[in-house]
This record gives sequence, structure tokens and C-alpha cells, in this order.
Amino acid sequence: VTVGMVLIGAISIVRGVLLFIIQIVAGIVAAYIVQALFQGQLAVSTTLGGGTTIAQGVIIEMILTAQLVFTIFMLAAEKHQGNFIAPVGIGLSLFIAELVGVFWTGGSLNPARSFGPAVAIHTFNTTQWIYWVGPICGSLFAVLLFKLIKSLEYESANPDPEIGPTAEKIGKLAANGNGNGRVLSPVE
Repeated sequence: VTVGMVLIGAISIVRGVLLFIIQIVAGIVAAYIVQALFQGQLAVSTTLGGGTTIAQGVIIEMILTAQLVFTIFMLAAEKHQGNFIAPVGIGLSLFIAELVGVFWTGGSLNPARSFGPAVAIHTFNTTQWIYWVGPICGSLFAVLLFKLIKSLEYESANPDPEIGPTAEKIGKLAANGNGNGRVLSPVE
């Protein structure tokens, strides 16, 4: 998410780097806390399951991360009247991603989620890279999709009928007409 937020300009590069470092450190600290609180082996590592191949694991992580990151872009990074309910939509997106991903890849969606437990249990699987490459590629894909949607001016697809035209637009329309020689009224 952090990589994507930097790439769409929602946060600065400096803030993105600091957030990345903090997330990695927090993932490690959290894994050590969980290990200290509960007895037995810490069994929260992300691993491929259900016969998932390495290529499938990367693609699954990429798609699920892209879904989550795109949801965050549209509900939280984009400013609109529905921002107050964004956490519900983001939570549902994460829930769906985890339902799908947990069996196949462990449902990491974030390198800090996989790296922290690996450090705490001192075990790095040979597939650890999947949980870095997949989410980063997914974030990049979400950025491309977001930029495409923005370039297509999705906001104009369904304008808010309650807002209506502003005085500036009304004046502009009245002065210019609608291109067919007929002057538009404020209602149009």
C-alpha cells in the first residue's frame, strides 16, 4: 500500500520510506510479542499451500494485493463524501482477499506480515521473496489501474444530480451555448 500511495502522490517519498521502515520494524516487534505471549512454536509464517506453485503464489499475491490497494485508493486516497465509511469497504476488501488467499499463499499481502514472523522464528523459507515481489507488483498494477481510471475521468461518468451546475458553469454555458446554436438554460 505504501509503495502505491507514494506512486499516486498521496504521500511523499520521504514519508513512504519512513512508513516502510516502521512497518518492517513493527512486523518484527509484533512477531516477537506474539511469540513471548503464547507457548509453543510460533506458527504464523506465510507459506504456499494447497499445491500452489511459485508462479501461482506470486500471481495470487499480486492480484489480491492489487485488489486491496485499488480499494484503498478509491475509498481513502480519493477525497469524496464517502470517505467516512472507507474503513468498512477497505476491511471488506481485506476480508475477501484473506478468504481467498490464506489457503493458497498464507494471504500475506504485505512484506512486513511475512518478514516479521520469519525474523522471530529465525527461519526464512526459500519462497520468502514471493511475499515481497507479489505485493509490490500488485501495488504497481493497482497504480496503473488507478491512473487509467483517473485519465478516463471516472468522476464525470455519474455526476451528482443534487449538486447541479455552479454559477460559473451556468455563465459559461449561457455564453457559449451547447455547440448546436441553442443557448442552454441553467437546468440543462
